[in-house]
Amino acid sequence: MQDSGSGIDIPIDKVGIVELEKKVEIVQENKRYSFYPKISALINLPAEQRGIHMSRTSETIEEVINEVIFKPTPTIELVGDRIVKKLMERHPYTSKAEVKLEGKIIVQVRENNSRNIQKSYDISSFVRARRDKVGQIDFNYFVGASAVGMTVCPCAKEMSQEYAEEIIQTRKDIKITEEDLKKLINILPFSSHNQRSIGTIIVQIKDLTGHKVDVLDIIDVIEESMSGKIQSVLKRPEEAELVRSAHLKPLFSEDVIREMAKNFILRDFPNLEDDCKVKFKIESFESIHPHNVYAELKTTVGDLKKKLKISH
Repeated sequence: MQDSGSGIDIPIDKVGIVELEKKVEIVQENKRYSFYPKISALINLPAEQRGIHMSRTSETIEEVINEVIFKPTPTIELVGDRIVKKLMERHPYTSKAEVKLEGKIIVQVRENNSRNIQKSYDISSFVRARRDKVGQIDFNYFVGASAVGMTVCPCAKEMSQEYAEEIIQTRKDIKITEEDLKKLINILPFSSHNQRSIGTIIVQIKDLTGHKVDVLDIIDVIEESMSGKIQSVLKRPEEAELVRSAHLKPLFSEDVIREMAKNFILRDFPNLEDDCKVKFKIESFESIHPHNVYAELKTTVGDLKKKLKISH
């Protein structure tokens, strides 16, 4: 029935299944973690065909997931790659297919060099396939990760510093030189409003076999680009140190975007070509406003290197 005429000859851009929940084990040389993605697999439909063979799509995903159970994959991109290639093979009438895996990973991390804890992160993989008129298929791959960090508002901190300086200068019982006052103002941590912020990096991958982009490394880049790294358990001295250090590194959302871009390039991921696309974004859950703050940068690896004056 699916192969019968459509009756209304209008092509459809995307048809398939979405929100299929699975578990995938990712195994590398010295790392192992579980990934719980929601999988979507979509193809386009020619105008003259009534419907797609939907069971072929679900069967494809089940087969690939079962393969991964017996032979764990080193990267999430390879799971999407296996699915999309089988989709193109089993749906010869389609010219485009896309597969997306989005979900959480649970990893074991060492916090404050004193205890092991589990942390969850959102990661994603996206692959798009396009078949040309002679049957050649071109593939585009993207991998991404999100992490939560702490940001401190530089503007509010500066106002707190100015207020403290003004108070000290007007106190007759405090004798301090202007030079020493400036030193103290720059050394002491001052209050500001702070918030949790979610940073995201998505990078294009051209060569699945040669690239060395690990989602855990992307997560490291995001976390180190914030004012502070949030932690599950904090003893009193640790809490004091986190607050103090975060307030010594105040950042706007715009600053975090630029920090992520700089740290991503400085990480020097191997085999990323200059024309590979990269997307950086952040959403800050403002503590003193009824709205969130959002910033985004879309660029390429080569363009970032030029702007940061980093030699190829």
